[in-house]
Amino acid sequence: MIAAEERTMENKRKLMQFFFIRQEESSVHYHQDLEIIYVMKGKMEIKIDESVYQLQKGDFILINANKRHSCVGTQGILAARFFIDFHILAEHMGTLQLMFWCNTVVDRNDAYEEVRKLLDRILSCCSDQEEKGALYLNSLYYELLYHLVSYFMVKADQVWTNQEDSRNQIRVRQIQNYIQANYQTQISLNDLAQRLYLSNVYLSKYIKKHIGLTFLEYLNNVRLFHAVDELLYTNKSITRIAMDNGFPTSAAFIKSFRSIHREAPSQYRKRMQQNMPPVHQEYGLEEKSLDLVHEYLRNRQTGQQENGSRQQIYTADASYYEIQNADWTRAVNVGEAYTLLQSEVQDQLIQIQQETGMRYARIWNLLSRKQCADEKGGMNFRKLDLVLDFIIDHRMKPYIELGGGTEVKEAEKDGTKRKETWDYELFCEMIRAFYLHLINRYGLEEIEGWYFEFGKASGLGMTAEDGAYYQAFEAICRIFKEIAPEIRVGGAGLLLGYENSFFRKIFRIWKKRKFRPDFLSFRSCQDMSIAEDELIYGRKSIDSSYMKNQMQLIRDTMEEEDFQIPEIHIVQWNFTDSNHNVFNDSSAQGAYIVKTCISMLGNADFMGYWQGLDIGSDYAATGAQGDTFPAGQESIQQGHSDVTSVLNGDSGLITRDGIRKPSFYAFQFMNKLQSHVVCRNENSVVTSNGRGRFTAVCHNYKSFSSKYAFCKEEEIQIDEMDQFVEDMEPLRLKICLKNVNNGTYQVKSHYVNHENGSVQNIWKMMGYEKVLAKDEIEYLKRRAIPSMEIRTVQATDGTLELEHVMQPQEIRLLDIWYRY
Repeated sequence: MIAAEERTMENKRKLMQFFFIRQEESSVHYHQDLEIIYVMKGKMEIKIDESVYQLQKGDFILINANKRHSCVGTQGILAARFFIDFHILAEHMGTLQLMFWCNTVVDRNDAYEEVRKLLDRILSCCSDQEEKGALYLNSLYYELLYHLVSYFMVKADQVWTNQEDSRNQIRVRQIQNYIQANYQTQISLNDLAQRLYLSNVYLSKYIKKHIGLTFLEYLNNVRLFHAVDELLYTNKSITRIAMDNGFPTSAAFIKSFRSIHREAPSQYRKRMQQNMPPVHQEYGLEEKSLDLVHEYLRNRQTGQQENGSRQQIYTADASYYEIQNADWTRAVNVGEAYTLLQSEVQDQLIQIQQETGMRYARIWNLLSRKQCADEKGGMNFRKLDLVLDFIIDHRMKPYIELGGGTEVKEAEKDGTKRKETWDYELFCEMIRAFYLHLINRYGLEEIEGWYFEFGKASGLGMTAEDGAYYQAFEAICRIFKEIAPEIRVGGAGLLLGYENSFFRKIFRIWKKRKFRPDFLSFRSCQDMSIAEDELIYGRKSIDSSYMKNQMQLIRDTMEEEDFQIPEIHIVQWNFTDSNHNVFNDSSAQGAYIVKTCISMLGNADFMGYWQGLDIGSDYAATGAQGDTFPAGQESIQQGHSDVTSVLNGDSGLITRDGIRKPSFYAFQFMNKLQSHVVCRNENSVVTSNGRGRFTAVCHNYKSFSSKYAFCKEEEIQIDEMDQFVEDMEPLRLKICLKNVNNGTYQVKSHYVNHENGSVQNIWKMMGYEKVLAKDEIEYLKRRAIPSMEIRTVQATDGTLELEHVMQPQEIRLLDIWYRY
């Protein structure tokens, strides 16, 4: 048993309580209160339903309401057990449908360290019995819950599937929550039926079918679970325990107890308490173990370093550098291939290539029957040639996504929806014709520099070993590599944070196949998901290092599965999947891009930004890509309601009118960096040519707040944007370069922030007028450019100090020349 005293039934409920685990095992149990298990010494195995997690020192996990779980620890285990009152939290949040995904064993998030610090501070109060200590402890409880809700809570009404099973699972959870919330009172089947607007007969059969017990059996099981804890860990009488847990009489309690435990409650209490060790009066901890808690906390505090929020100082040795193939601006998503036949799309893509150095244009839906079929049903690649010729002629290479057009679609016949059969032979014929045309027109040497990606086409199952996806992928590999083995073919466009539960299974399947991908492709729109009871729940993540953390999880899983692939690509990335989010047009987007590019150096081999052009949404055909983002991406394919406005939250680098956004300048700044990386840190990267010239890019990115995590993005107004970030404090950034030549350096600064170079702010000064005249558009183009400063700095004693005060969401390019 876990030696821990559960909270007593007080008149005033406590928001949180914590106890300690010193024993090695606990029985399988469940309860509605949320529970956090935090390991301080030893190891612990936590089983939740059918999932098993191995916690080591420093790990913690949050167990959701009504989840069956058990704990098995090693000898000498020391762990803390925190209980969060479900009802108090539900009152604060205004819903009983609460769920969290908080598990350091299988997830990465910068917010975990902040939660760990708060748990440590709570534990440090375990020997403070003064009233002011209790007040402080209560404040820590609320601070902890704020972080849990901000970063890890998923509302159970945010279901990403819409099937009959989904509705059943939601109803079952409603039934469980109602009974858990009211088991202490004399509730009846009729009470619950009225609440759910169902008949008694229907509800009775429904509960028996989906829970496996009758209403009364399930209700008594819940009552018994709570009663057993009080039986073991309090001195209450049997009658009092029966009354406090909803049994009408003590006789009814004894009868129910005997049916499960095969003995009377008094006998069970006596037998179990004989084997329980003496515990600390309040926290369930032996006095001699308090020293172990304090030792753990001291070690944790020694390893923590305070990181100032208003000033950052970075020092680097300029004589030491690493030559890295850092393609800061490697690729941009253009969209459906045939949008490139439009002259204005071509003009804007040329600007992007020339100013940002983008090397690849990612396109899809090349093999559309509408565009490639001739009158006789054969293949006509004339339009495709025009698209590819344009890309190549302008010093870019195609990154071709082949998944579009291979989906298993639904067709309606005789009033019934049926899935069309995917024609494997036709697919192979089409791919072969396409491939031979490319070779004959462009030559092997040219197309060996391209990438061919087969994305996750809908309907072609990936989790089955004989799934059609793998058949199609291997057909592409066989056809392509038969003539040119060096051609790069990869897949499958998996979504970070969304399909984590599938990665391991997919890697195992691919290991058994004849052809493995030359690169793995992923997409990132900063979403998280939880698979619970055969449902998938989702939420936006506000982890400022989301991509870096998620990619580390992928690499860890690949290493565990011994699944090695030459390259990892993030083919689409942005903080959102919406084309109607005002942050896309803002200086915040520029800061997000710079921060992400710096943090991802060495964590991905290829990155393709979503997306290049606002204007692409105007030309996007229905189902253009077929695998843009999963559920919730309607705005991407349909555009949004106010496409005529100068700015409308679209995710391109250039507006429909050709005005450059802060996101454009972010990539332009990154493109100016040199190949010798002197240093990289949280807010900047410094590079050199090795001959006295330095180039640095800096940012003062502000993370999203919890308010953003649960808002509707399309409803955010420009004037309200500051409310959705953690703070708007400036940053004093100081970079010290050691071992440089003494003398004078010219420092040329280009910067974009809310007040300088941001088209959104200039548009504000024009009264947010939606439709502007031609001369007004030209005015915006001239004004929406980075500001520039030039100054000289002296280097003495071999040290060059560069200091700037950066406004919130500012990006800055520093070009530093030695003056001879």
